[in-house]
Amino acid sequence: MSATNLPLPLPPEHGGESPSPVPAPPPPSRKLPEEPGFALTLGLCLVASAATAFAVWATSSRPQARQPSSGAAGLMRTALASTGELSKSLRVGGTLSTMDFSSIRAPRLRGPRDAGRADLTIAWLADAGTVVPPGSVVAEFEVRWLEDHIADVESRVVRTQSNYRKKEADILILKETERQGRVNSKAEYEKALLDLQSAEVRSEIEAEILKNVSEEALVTWRQLEREGEFMELVHSADLRNEALEVDKEVLHLERHERDYDRLRVKTPLGGMVVNETIFNKSGTFAQTKPGDQIYPGALIMRVVDVSEMVLNAVVNQVDAQAIRIGDEAVIELDAYPGEQFAGRVVDMGAVASSNSGGASRFSRGSSGAFIKHIRVRILIDDQDERILPDLSASADIYFSRSQNGVLVPREAVRAEVGEDREFVYVRDGEGYRQRPVRVRDVNDTQALIAQGLHAGEEVLLSEPAAESDSLQ
Repeated sequence: MSATNLPLPLPPEHGGESPSPVPAPPPPSRKLPEEPGFALTLGLCLVASAATAFAVWATSSRPQARQPSSGAAGLMRTALASTGELSKSLRVGGTLSTMDFSSIRAPRLRGPRDAGRADLTIAWLADAGTVVPPGSVVAEFEVRWLEDHIADVESRVVRTQSNYRKKEADILILKETERQGRVNSKAEYEKALLDLQSAEVRSEIEAEILKNVSEEALVTWRQLEREGEFMELVHSADLRNEALEVDKEVLHLERHERDYDRLRVKTPLGGMVVNETIFNKSGTFAQTKPGDQIYPGALIMRVVDVSEMVLNAVVNQVDAQAIRIGDEAVIELDAYPGEQFAGRVVDMGAVASSNSGGASRFSRGSSGAFIKHIRVRILIDDQDERILPDLSASADIYFSRSQNGVLVPREAVRAEVGEDREFVYVRDGEGYRQRPVRVRDVNDTQALIAQGLHAGEEVLLSEPAAESDSLQ
């Protein structure tokens, strides 16, 4: 109802009263049409989203220029081609040691077994970590038992020497007695010859007796002369036997005296003292210390020349073909992350051995028996007090000369399926276009492009998840 159809109030000058307003009737209610259900709306939205995704995938799968959509732009990874050097390296791991070192072992005693010692007791050791000059004493062993035994052997030497002198005197007396017997026998023979000259004036019987006496004296004299030659040999043998007894005891003494000197161990090489770990009498592994009882020949310490340190590592027999003596290397110590030291390969094994994982080379049926490695030694050129023996370390060996050119990440280079052709995706306007390239060389992370790409161009590293299949 419009406002013109409402009754107007009378003016006051006509004496009319202002009537109370008549309330307007409520407008008639209109019945609105029913809205579609929530499930139907959600289904329509899903269908529309799927159609849009399919359209984007179909567009991106074409080999022509790619137009990155706003939703896919965040999934793409790109890189700029740059000019630089390509180097090939091989990572190896191992432990540090010294180029020159001296192994200090418990001395092997050369004296006879009557010394009665099967093991040795350490009396003193040089402190670990100290630097000693060459020729200095680094270990001493308990020697009281050997001093007592040397005193016993010295007394035996004196006794055998006295026996020798006594034997020599006795033989001189015997030889003189035998000489006097030969002289008397000769004199008897000469006297018998003189008596025989008077046989002409004697009877036949007396003459025959004188003749027999002279012949007997001659035979006796000659017998004594021959016996004298034999007795000379006997006396010489007896005297030589006594002399050998003296020499035996003297050599016995000299061996123990040399052993006495060996119990004060000297180092032939100057350097740092490093104590070794042994299995001691208490049944535990520990570093050597005074009071330990060890067997002769056991390793007790090393004196290392820390001025030249090397990394002992192994490489697979396949990778070893690329490494040469003189190749440069960069060494990193596990104990000091981030620290790098320069080095170079100085030695390579001539024969491959089984892997260093502990498998025996005589084992059968184990994969380690078929994996062969070659030992490599890398000399550390840098000098640093933190470079110590037995530290674990790794090294990157650069086994090829650096090559200059255009570099891109290796993952940017792709190859056509079934074709010997490589290409990259290069940014072209708002998209990426496929461009063939020629790769000169690659390492683990980079590729050196010889033709087809220039420094500064943007290349595509990866594809959005919806396009990854179409770019393979």
